[in-house]
Amino acid sequence: MRRSIILLAAFLMLALNVEANENPIAVGAVNWGRDLDKALRISHETGRPVFVLFQEVPGCGGCQEFGRTVLTNPQIVEAIEDEFLPVLVFNNRGGEDRELLDRYGEPAWNFQVVRFLNAEGRDIIPRKDHVWTVGELAIRMIDALKAANRQVPKYLQALAEENAEADVNKPGW
Repeated sequence: MRRSIILLAAFLMLALNVEANENPIAVGAVNWGRDLDKALRISHETGRPVFVLFQEVPGCGGCQEFGRTVLTNPQIVEAIEDEFLPVLVFNNRGGEDRELLDRYGEPAWNFQVVRFLNAEGRDIIPRKDHVWTVGELAIRMIDALKAANRQVPKYLQALAEENAEADVNKPGW
């Protein structure tokens, strides 16, 4: 019996590890959706804004660093998944991804860009380049939530405040 429990525990640990590593490095630990139109419909029903990441995958060093540091921060991941409808758009592929790049005027093979959309697919706050740190992204998320008349979680506000000073002194990639 004990041997079975140990084998089961080892299997579960292996399964959880595999699941956690399914995302490419450049997109972090967020559970991404890939259907923007579906996210917009859900946004209309729930009022939650859409968080769209336009990202190069597998990505250059800067894109991978963003995924490895910012998009794996537990509080950032929690806020993205709980407060927004996360959608990933590959900026270096064709098909539906390319159609979305064209629809939003996003350049291909660019550094990551995050846009916050309402249920009609319009920007809630203006698009901004070079948002590459935990603090900067937390501030943008707060601004988007406020613009959408949504509550800002206290942990997200604290995260932005904690990281604001560090971000001032941190060079971009």
